[in-house]
Amino acid sequence: MKLALQSSGGHVVGELLVTNLPGRQDTTFSTRGEIALREAAIYRYEILTAAETVDLEPRELFDPDDASLKRGRLRPGQAVGRLRIQVVDRATQVAGSTEIDVLAVKLHHETEYRQMLTDISSFAAEAVLQGFAPSLLDLAPSDSPAELLYLRFAMIAAYLQDPAFEAAIARVTTQPHRTWVAEREIRPIGAPFPAGSAFRRAVRASGRRVPWTGGSVTLASLPAALSRDRTEATVDNSANQFVKFALTRWRAIALELLNALSLTSQKVESGPLRRGEQIAAEVGAQLDEYLGHPLFRDVTALNRMPTSDQVLLKRAGYREIFRTFAMTESGPTVRIDREDLTDVFAASQRNIATLYEFWCFLAVVNSLGRVCGYEQTARAFAVSADGTSMMMRSGHASKLSWSVRRVDRPLRIEVFFNRTFAGRDDRRGSWSQAMRPDCSVRIRPDGSTPSRVTAQELEVWLHFDAKYRVDNLLAQLSSAPDSDELLAESATTGGAKRDDLLKMHAYRDAISRTAGAYVLYPGSEIKDIRRHPGFKEVLPGLGAFPLRPNSEGLPSSSQALDQFFSDVLMHVASQVTRDERHRFWTATVHRSDEPTLKSSLTTDFLDEPPADTDVLLAFVRDVEHLQWIDQLKQYNIRAGDRVGAVEIGGRELGAKLLVLYENRNGLLRVARAAKVARWRPATAADLSAIGYPDPRGEIYFVADIEFIEHLPAWADSIDLEHLTSGVRSGAPIVVTWWDIVRAALPPNSE
Repeated sequence: MKLALQSSGGHVVGELLVTNLPGRQDTTFSTRGEIALREAAIYRYEILTAAETVDLEPRELFDPDDASLKRGRLRPGQAVGRLRIQVVDRATQVAGSTEIDVLAVKLHHETEYRQMLTDISSFAAEAVLQGFAPSLLDLAPSDSPAELLYLRFAMIAAYLQDPAFEAAIARVTTQPHRTWVAEREIRPIGAPFPAGSAFRRAVRASGRRVPWTGGSVTLASLPAALSRDRTEATVDNSANQFVKFALTRWRAIALELLNALSLTSQKVESGPLRRGEQIAAEVGAQLDEYLGHPLFRDVTALNRMPTSDQVLLKRAGYREIFRTFAMTESGPTVRIDREDLTDVFAASQRNIATLYEFWCFLAVVNSLGRVCGYEQTARAFAVSADGTSMMMRSGHASKLSWSVRRVDRPLRIEVFFNRTFAGRDDRRGSWSQAMRPDCSVRIRPDGSTPSRVTAQELEVWLHFDAKYRVDNLLAQLSSAPDSDELLAESATTGGAKRDDLLKMHAYRDAISRTAGAYVLYPGSEIKDIRRHPGFKEVLPGLGAFPLRPNSEGLPSSSQALDQFFSDVLMHVASQVTRDERHRFWTATVHRSDEPTLKSSLTTDFLDEPPADTDVLLAFVRDVEHLQWIDQLKQYNIRAGDRVGAVEIGGRELGAKLLVLYENRNGLLRVARAAKVARWRPATAADLSAIGYPDPRGEIYFVADIEFIEHLPAWADSIDLEHLTSGVRSGAPIVVTWWDIVRAALPPNSE
């Protein structure tokens, strides 16, 4: 492609030739139908001009073949957007420039990057207007470093180029807000004075008077001078004073940056510095033009910030300028409480990805606010310690909380940005290595929980990671092709690595009480969240949400998140989910006070794990009693109010296993083991009728039992003395099969 190089006067002074590398076809078309370049591609370039040597801007994008700089390779890199190229003849200093679009491979940078910036600055502006940063309204020259000053200026320059802002200035200057001011006018006797009630009041006014010889009897004198109040329209009001203040402040920032860049460029010469000086000068000239309008000649200085002025809040033109001021005061000075952060808004791949991470966190907070009924997105920002900027907190300090009710169960919801889960902490953090998801949400039932566990043990964690460069994540989440093919595809396309998905598994499996881990990526395809085939509920889960900047704002971008959080809250509020049952038993099984048992003593007749199997230890009195049990396959225990009796609803009647023991030569030994089929009540007469030897009470419970034919070989080593030491001799007692196994182990084996 050939691009004409034009001077400031519009004359063509040369051409820039840009071609694809051999075998490549990287050029494309912009939304305006013009030929454009692609992000991160490489092209050949040649300057077609009579100049022997030239200077190029932006110099950092060109890789020349020789010192003339007239040919070589053009590497747009991450300089996405409208690229302005300037060529200067070193001998004559004749300059020519041209413009070309560089399109993002993944995102439409020109709209979506700006939308992310606008969303972040909008919430930061709301924080300012809520009173978080009154010190930002000081008009004194800034002591902030040049980088922070440049960020503020970049925001100002971006908004001033917006047609909506230009329209707002035009509306203010052509239709300014006017107020009426009353002035007292003094006129001597004999001067013309309008007739009416004002004249009547003037001649009857108190004060020095003079005789009136031609007057009536009732009016013998007139005032020495007549006075009246007259009202005039004025533009010198708080709304116009604010507009002038905002324009003056922005002009001061532009001049301050211009001065800072000039001092820096004397020491270091670079393309960005020169372009920065040029843009700062252009913005300053634009603001001078605005301030030179006749409207502002009659407007005095602003004495106080009119944050409650209804004209600024509601009237077209003024409203847009007021909001722009709030955004430029807050947005560019947003800093993130992270040590590895340098320049948030620099146009590089790393920092665009970082910006997307911040934007995704705000999207999650904004979505939770809508689902929970009240928004707190602006509270994600706070004033920095030095009071010069807004700060976005991370870790534990970033916590935002909601209290809601779902299905009449109170829930506590908390969200964190970049919270670290410490390694080797199986109760509060990660049991393996320390992990730091981009965004973490904790949901905890605040009531209606079983008494055997704490509310903390029933809480769930959801983790989200923003993946700006994800391309084929959905393919990895779908029923996949061969894994080798998938890895090869990731390597060749530069898309999502397999590690992106494995990291979600790491969050899910390593961080305590995690129920779900999800990727947030700038896609457009709505895809069901992938779950393990064995799980039929919302949680546990693993998957991805498309989250892409939208001109209609965050609510439009995060509708899928809204539905997901709504479903999750209903899920956690329900007491009958499999997930809550799983969390209950997980907490019960892994209690810190439970001993760890190591045993090779196994059994093949259990229906549940040993710790969950209740066993009724029942005493056999004598040989006749044992014969009766063997013959009828029944066992009886006392009922009523006698000592050792069992009550209805007692744990004894719920035991599924029965272990009969007897006294053999002064030692307690297992006689039989059986499964309990059912219990029924019986009287002494009922037992006598079926041959029970010598019933001693009136009421009994009788169990129908099925004998276990083969007891384990280690049954004779069970320490029944220890198991029954806490009860009256011969009284039934309930233990677990785990207790029985422990009682069969040799000392010091646990």
